[in-house]
Amino acid sequence: MRIGIDIDDTMTNTFDYLMPYIAEFFKIDINYLKDNNISYSNLPKEMKEKEFEFAKKYYDNVIPQTPFKPKVGEYINKIKNLGNEIIIITARDKRLYTDEYKTTIKELKDNNINYDKLICDFDKAKVCKNEKIDLFIDDSIENCSKVDKLGIKTLLFNSKNNIRVETKLIRVNSWEEIYEKIIKK
Repeated sequence: MRIGIDIDDTMTNTFDYLMPYIAEFFKIDINYLKDNNISYSNLPKEMKEKEFEFAKKYYDNVIPQTPFKPKVGEYINKIKNLGNEIIIITARDKRLYTDEYKTTIKELKDNNINYDKLICDFDKAKVCKNEKIDLFIDDSIENCSKVDKLGIKTLLFNSKNNIRVETKLIRVNSWEEIYEKIIKK
């Protein structure tokens, strides 16, 4: 199988990790962000206008230190050892990073993430179609829904940004659960 995998909040805990930087940049009390479940992926309209400015200030330096979810590397290796190809598909681009590939490669290397290909593109459905992805894993309901409509199987990784939203997509909570679903196919 060719498996497409998102990074932020699928492999990593980006939502919580970026909160202090958002609080600093927007001069907001971090408790307000926590209480209202606000981070980089769901900025309110009044903050969204400065999203690219925020990203350019922080992402190149802080994203490589984002903590990864438990046992991500171990389970990706197990999935890969079953004969699957791993294609990392992330919505990182020049609007957010000075060099999205350099920053992402460093982050993946530093965390021993084994993969076959890295693609940085906002249109993940297009990438999945072009790359002939068989299974797509992401924490974005929007991305998973678009990919699902192409007839490609998806797994929605539960995150703080999507947990309260109703969906018919298949949800997963851990990399162990993803692995179990893959070996049962």
